Amino acid sequence: MKTAFHAGASGLMAYQQMLDTVGNNIANVNTVGYKHQTTNFEDLLYVHMNTKSAPELLKGVGTRAAYTQLHSDQGAFVTTGGKLDFAIMGDGYFQVDNEGRREFTRNGAFAIGLRSRRAYLTTADGAYVLDARGRRIELKETEGTGVYDFDALNEEIGVFRFTNPHALSPVSATRYLESEESGKAARDTKGVCELGQGFLEQSTTNLADAMTEMIRAQRAYQVAARVVTTADQIEEIVNSLRR
Repeated sequence: MKTAFHAGASGLMAYQQMLDTVGNNIANVNTVGYKHQTTNFEDLLYVHMNTKSAPELLKGVGTRAAYTQLHSDQGAFVTTGGKLDFAIMGDGYFQVDNEGRREFTRNGAFAIGLRSRRAYLTTADGAYVLDARGRRIELKETEGTGVYDFDALNEEIGVFRFTNPHALSPVSATRYLESEESGKAARDTKGVCELGQGFLEQSTTNLADAMTEMIRAQRAYQVAARVVTTADQIEEIVNSLRR
């Protein structure tokens, strides 16, 4: 019965993580530049089988959530007409300076940040958007007009690509850090990606698919809970027979 209990308990923990992931996807269904994630499972193999074969075979019970995978598929574009709104057509990312840490995002809903009477291109929460050389982008006024030249931003904003963008490490809903698996960020010097000014990329969460995944996870969680309950009840019966 300990085996059954362990299988049920491991299932509860694994499917709770899946529920958290799906819930996060649903919560960000309208978040600009959000990339949905999925939970991947693997069997628990931890006991050597009683065989004389080589290599030694393993067995075990239960499952665990092995890792959460980021899906960097391109989302649909929506036209805003805003001069500070940008979308990347391709697999590139914007690079931002968030209090000294370099992060990457597909959220191109930018703003203007003022520092020492100078205007810089920033994200909505104040992180500096960087150019292809990793420098802050200062907004310049069109000569004699007193108006910022937003059209020039299309040539200044840096776009970076990764060998394996699916392996980026999330630090917020739409911000990521490079990892060993994703590879180092490289400037898009070949023009593989194209910037669209006046556009924003929508979330890649498909609400219908997410709700289906939520139902599946809930059903699996319920089954695992029943296994734990049943194993506990049987153990109680066995203990009562020993008295």
